[in-house]
Amino acid sequence: MNLPLTGQAFEDSTAVPGTVALRGKRLFLLTPSEESCAVEIFTRSLVDALRTRHADEGYELLPISGHWRDLPGVLGKILKADRVIFNLPLVAWKRLLLTPLLILLVAALARRPVSVFMHEWSGLHWLRRFALAPIVMLSRTIIVVSPFIAEQIANSRWLSGAGAKCRLVPHPPTIRAPHERSVTERVRRLREATKNSDVVIGCFGSIYRGKAAMALLDICKHLQGRGVRAAIVFIGSFTKSLDGYEQEFRSKVSRLAIGDQVIVTGYIPSEIELYTLFEEIGAFLFLFPEGLTARRSSVIACLHSDRPVVVTAPHSATEFAHHEGFTKLMQNGAFTFIPTNADLNTIADQLLAVARQDKRIIPVIDDDAWWNAAMNAVRAAF
Repeated sequence: MNLPLTGQAFEDSTAVPGTVALRGKRLFLLTPSEESCAVEIFTRSLVDALRTRHADEGYELLPISGHWRDLPGVLGKILKADRVIFNLPLVAWKRLLLTPLLILLVAALARRPVSVFMHEWSGLHWLRRFALAPIVMLSRTIIVVSPFIAEQIANSRWLSGAGAKCRLVPHPPTIRAPHERSVTERVRRLREATKNSDVVIGCFGSIYRGKAAMALLDICKHLQGRGVRAAIVFIGSFTKSLDGYEQEFRSKVSRLAIGDQVIVTGYIPSEIELYTLFEEIGAFLFLFPEGLTARRSSVIACLHSDRPVVVTAPHSATEFAHHEGFTKLMQNGAFTFIPTNADLNTIADQLLAVARQDKRIIPVIDDDAWWNAAMNAVRAAF
């Protein structure tokens, strides 16, 4: 008899002769937040997909609140799990500093194998890496969606030998473009703010130092010097960090005197509103210092729209070797690539060229195929 695995405590049927003990075989831990980050969305989407396609394998999601009153129930589920999977980096990591380490200790003492999904490493503040290092070191398997992150782990002096435990999984689309559109008050404000612009440049996702958002401000100022009024729309919000990046960003906007050309929408909870905002963009621009890598879910989301995506070219020829879907997109011309170390003139020229095109290649992403590939790789890693 199969019992449904829900958010309730796991059932154990060992007391009934002739039945098989049912346990939460694979328990995914995450830290929920009011504004879901990419890691949380990825984790929830992955577990939902695994439970839908492979319900008999026992995949379960366990949110960690950080409240001590919830700890006994959490540890009880850890003891009933066959495998514990962390998803890093953690949201609100300072508040949750001790809880994940205690969970790790209990899992180790109970001889429960631990795996970890690593979405970032070298880009994290050193205090965060210090706090997360024990989880990574004690994990049997480290799952990454990009060779770029695997290389960082392999080269980290804090994680000796961890590179050999890395397994690659292709990043599936965590946001599916809805058919509906909705003109909200935020959409109307954006239209009003950009109505006198010659070009509207978009950048989607959380705003933080590793995404080099301030480089787009330089493009805006450069275009102004060429007589082109550009609006830069950051669709997302700033992450909470220790490096003061938001203040640096706003100070630069003020220093360049482009405050009326820079819009930060804030967090967008609705996919319908999100893709309605996308339609106000002339072209998306991503200036990643490391070039395009397979972990950039924000770029994947933008490709679901009909707007061109301009991005710095990948630095490694093998970055997408594990990801057939991403590779096909590049081969079919879904991106406009900017050469490494391109100057402002080159970036501006390519951006304006694609933003003013009447016709462009609209990429076709087979969401189901991407998800099947991701789930197969995850299951193989376990």
